[in-house]
Amino acid sequence: MNMLAARRVVVTGMGAVTPLGNNVDDFFANLTAGATGIRMVSELCATRGLGVVDIDMDAHFSTLENRQLDRVSQLALIAARQAIDSAGSTLPLPLGESAGVFFGSGMGGAQSLQEGFFDFYKISPQKKMLIVLAAMTHAPASHIGLRYGIQGESQTYSCACSSSSVAIGEAFRRIRDGYLDVALAGGAEALLVPAIIQSWIDMKVLCKEPGDSPGTGCRPFSADRSGFALAEGAAVLVLESLEHALQRGARPIAEIVGYGVSNDAKSLSKPDLNGQKLAFGRALTDAGIAPEKIGYINAHGTATKVGDVVETALIKEMLGEHAYRIPVSSTKSAHGHLLGAAGAIEMIATILALKTQIVPPTTHWSQADSACDLNYVPQRGLPVTGLEYAVSNSFAFGGSNTVLVVKNHT
Repeated sequence: MNMLAARRVVVTGMGAVTPLGNNVDDFFANLTAGATGIRMVSELCATRGLGVVDIDMDAHFSTLENRQLDRVSQLALIAARQAIDSAGSTLPLPLGESAGVFFGSGMGGAQSLQEGFFDFYKISPQKKMLIVLAAMTHAPASHIGLRYGIQGESQTYSCACSSSSVAIGEAFRRIRDGYLDVALAGGAEALLVPAIIQSWIDMKVLCKEPGDSPGTGCRPFSADRSGFALAEGAAVLVLESLEHALQRGARPIAEIVGYGVSNDAKSLSKPDLNGQKLAFGRALTDAGIAPEKIGYINAHGTATKVGDVVETALIKEMLGEHAYRIPVSSTKSAHGHLLGAAGAIEMIATILALKTQIVPPTTHWSQADSACDLNYVPQRGLPVTGLEYAVSNSFAFGGSNTVLVVKNHT
């Protein structure tokens, strides 16, 4: 830690490009209304429910930029621009030496990598100019750093489904500990290409879509859950020290107060209760609050048979009887699983729950499960009062666990 005293860290801007909407306001409005961003897609592979971002890239990028940028970087740059704009005109650009970019992505430029293989095997000609630069996992962070003159540092975290939560947590630490004043933190993922979708199908973790209600198959914590829906998208937050934000006249949206990580060291694919407890406990200790202060948990909630049971057990063990008094929801039911970008978009949902005092729902929850017996906020958003602290969980393949604690800033 820098020898300076720990500083308070606030969120002053947010941007999102998701299957539920291409900006933060649309995303949260659709989420709380019980809409779904999952639709049946057959062009990519066998028909599946997928969370596809519907956006015209030509409206955001030139022809040359479209040839240079993979879709994952395009989504990241759009979300970053929204976040910068929402942070206010007094945020000085370029951001310079006191700023950093911290980004999460599970795989990076999958579409460009596929193009390179297709070109090599003479299946179809290459479209991107330089496949290596477009496909590298660090490309989104690099492009954001270039565009906004971020010279302090540029870091990419690739730890599966906790990638962007780790990115936010590490940015929080840098600012809290006095190394930076400003950070752009978040994640992006764009893995909806045939070979990758088929790989997930082979793992048997994707949800089965009901014939009478397509797009509703992702049902976290519900007794009839069968897995998650793959999705793409990006989310970016502007983090600042409270002092820096107030000096430039910014209005903080929320305050990040705790960050905990751990590693299961047990299995690449099976969640471990003890590992999750370690991360959750560390986050509460970091925040300096008792479990009873938590008023909402945005769960990792992937709708897998084992994962949801373990996470429910975690919440009950960490919060005791208080677990039954608070809402717990998984927004993956509505926007799908954004993999490396999931933590960032779910952090935005958590922050907006604090600001609006409306908890987002577990959209397609339908049947009680004796092993998952908390209040999962079925179908539509739940108005609450006095919501001050909330938690966002991210638990990844490989055993990487991340928990973030956020406080309403009034």
